[in-house]
Amino acid sequence: PHPPPSATVNMDSAPLLRALTALADDNVSFFDRVGTDSARRFAAAFTVLREHCRRLAPALRHFARLCHRFDLDESTPGNGYRSLLQTARCCLAHAVHRSRYVAANRRSLFFRAGHNVAELEAYGAALAQLRALLCLAQRLLARSRPGCLFPGEEEEEEEEEGCGVSELVLREYSTMRNGCFYGRCLGFQFAPSIRPVLQTIAIGLVSFGESYKRHQRGLGAAAGSLFTSGKFALDPELRGAEFERLTQNLDVHFWKSFWNLTESQLLA
Repeated sequence: PHPPPSATVNMDSAPLLRALTALADDNVSFFDRVGTDSARRFAAAFTVLREHCRRLAPALRHFARLCHRFDLDESTPGNGYRSLLQTARCCLAHAVHRSRYVAANRRSLFFRAGHNVAELEAYGAALAQLRALLCLAQRLLARSRPGCLFPGEEEEEEEEEGCGVSELVLREYSTMRNGCFYGRCLGFQFAPSIRPVLQTIAIGLVSFGESYKRHQRGLGAAAGSLFTSGKFALDPELRGAEFERLTQNLDVHFWKSFWNLTESQLLA
């Protein structure tokens, strides 16, 4: 059955994909003629974005057709598949915006080549991870009963290469590189007004983590983080890599120490 118009009117990714592909073609054509190291980075970044568009299109169309089936009802359009689809569309929209800016300002004397190419590379990395998530979501969808958001007990008991659905998800997630979501792309799926708040929290967390791994605790770690926060504010790639390391390697005591900072006398 065809989805109701209200379920898909805002989920069509085709215009974004067409716009990004056209902008990538135009920018690749321009930077290929320049020949500098910076131009080669731009050409490579736009080539990656163009390839992501080509490979994302089938998966995005697939979920746009199906995601409404998992909503609570027609007036409550929300579920995990829809959220993943919308996140991918937000990332594409940011890539389109940056690509348009590059196309409009690439001949300007004040064009910040290093900053803009780093932004494009970051969104290319984010789209690569979103592609992996969409592939995993397709595998979960294939193993679930029609209309069921989660696999049933029967599907959980089935094994694929010696593991069930839960083990499959954890195994695939452990191979992902999620640092790109905490660097330059941090909070891209949220309103612009909330991004500075998220950046502040992320900088504080990775700064605190660097002091924590030197076996400083409590107020000592909080004080030490004040001296290391600058490098994470200036280097988004370093911040993303450190955030990924913290989330994968540090134990629950670190998270308790960090979130309890607001209750310490230092911030009282």
